[in-house]
Amino acid sequence: MAQRGPARPTARIEEAIGFVGMFGVLFLGVTVFCEVTGRPALGWALTLLGAVVAVVLLDRWRVRVLRRHAAATGEVHGVGAAPAVPTPRASAPRASAPRRPVSTRSVDATRPADAPHLADR
Repeated sequence: MAQRGPARPTARIEEAIGFVGMFGVLFLGVTVFCEVTGRPALGWALTLLGAVVAVVLLDRWRVRVLRRHAAATGEVHGVGAAPAVPTPRASAPRASAPRRPVSTRSVDATRPADAPHLADR
């Protein structure tokens, strides 16, 4: 008998998302076909809406389970397990180098530095 690894806490929910999503794509195709050929498409469109709502609800459920699992065990599995936080930039400015103020006036290379600028009038 084959040994299995530990299952993710959301494995079944993700399978359900894939299953419902597959039918959502199918209903989208049928709805577009009906619209293009002039056949009634309201029923197919409402069914498609139901599939989209089901996928959204399953995803919200998946995120809730992931966050509850992360809070209980400290393990983060998958996207949505932890709230989005800004990541530190890789090249942060050095604290020792002073920053120069940015000038709001445009630089004109044709005039000398001590000549009056149009903005100064």
